[in-house]
Amino acid sequence: MANSDDITAELGRAFAGHTFGGLNPDEAQLRALRESHEEGPLQFVNLLAYRDQAVYPEGHELAGAGLAGIEAYGRYGAVALGHVTRRGGTMTLLNEVRLVLVGRDVPWDQIAVMEYPSIDAFMDMVRDPDYQAALVHRDAGLAETVLLVTRSLLPR
Repeated sequence: MANSDDITAELGRAFAGHTFGGLNPDEAQLRALRESHEEGPLQFVNLLAYRDQAVYPEGHELAGAGLAGIEAYGRYGAVALGHVTRRGGTMTLLNEVRLVLVGRDVPWDQIAVMEYPSIDAFMDMVRDPDYQAALVHRDAGLAETVLLVTRSLLPR
């Protein structure tokens, strides 16, 4: 069985092969998550900004298909949500950003919050080859993203 350092390195390499840069966690970020020893449940807050037009890698069957970024991301989202729920997680929020009322105007189109029962559940999901195969749609659709790992301060 692989140790957690091997798994983190494996995931870092897998994500590095699926991104145009800055859209997926790198090995150091994955290691920091794993070593945080945070107890679940945890909410992962996704700030999402979509490309106007999806950008698939050259040679991909959807390259040049004319999909909007949000459509490409939707293909990823359908796969990812199935993986989240199979591991005991849930989508707790999916909102469209309408305007910035206070603060810097940022390009976010949507906010999605996924709740995972544990870091291990998240790490298991991102190791799954089916999940990793769907990353091509995520990368094609996203212009920018931020993923925040949070814990609710409200009583359950």
